[in-house]
Amino acid sequence: MTDKQLAHPKWLLFFETLTAIGVIIALLRFFASLINGIYHHFTGHTFAFVEAVKQNTWQNYLTLAILIIGILGTRYLKTKFK
Repeated sequence: MTDKQLAHPKWLLFFETLTAIGVIIALLRFFASLINGIYHHFTGHTFAFVEAVKQNTWQNYLTLAILIIGILGTRYLKTKFK
């Protein structure tokens, strides 16, 4: 940051944390699907947990919503309250 103090540092921390949580969830889901695909390729079986998570569409939208809210909130606070 610059020499100026942000007007809402707690909100900025909240939105940055929300973005980090969204990125971690998205990466975990990606790596779980990747491992499941490799496992299915070599054994012909799949992990039941990964298949159940992949079929829940609301979890996909929730991860996307967390990322969008976090990114937009961070961007808004950084540009508006410099």
